[in-house]
Amino acid sequence: MKNVSLIWFLMAFIAVGFACGESEEERMAREQARLDSLRIAEQAALEARMQAVEDSLAAVEAARLAEEAAKTAYTFDANGSYTVQLGAWRSEVKANQIAAEWTNADYDAVYVVRTGNEETGDVWFRVRIGYFPTMQDAENFGAEFGAEVGSSYWVSNRD
Repeated sequence: MKNVSLIWFLMAFIAVGFACGESEEERMAREQARLDSLRIAEQAALEARMQAVEDSLAAVEAARLAEEAAKTAYTFDANGSYTVQLGAWRSEVKANQIAAEWTNADYDAVYVVRTGNEETGDVWFRVRIGYFPTMQDAENFGAEFGAEVGSSYWVSNRD
């Protein structure tokens, strides 16, 4: 009887062990689910990093565009205190010719200023554009104009 009880006990133990343990298919399904979960988490982390990079690049581009817009923003003002000098020539004819060319190129308020000492012959004819309300407006225009025509410029007070 002892042997029979022991055999029944062993058979019950084996039956419970097989019945309670997971099958190979269940173990493989559980492992696949774990791998899928890891893959989804890695993909989400990668997408978050990519979005952060895109956001950073967009912020840099927006800052660059804002800076460029600030550089090219200017306002002409007939009562402004600043002007942009585009060049100076000894010849009044040459200065007037240059001023006429820039006026014909749709630049308003181009004018020539005579300066210097007549007695010593140190006379210059300065070609200027504008009147701008602020020095920054004049600088912005000068930078844009200089880049457009390949010329240097400088900002001066209105004469």
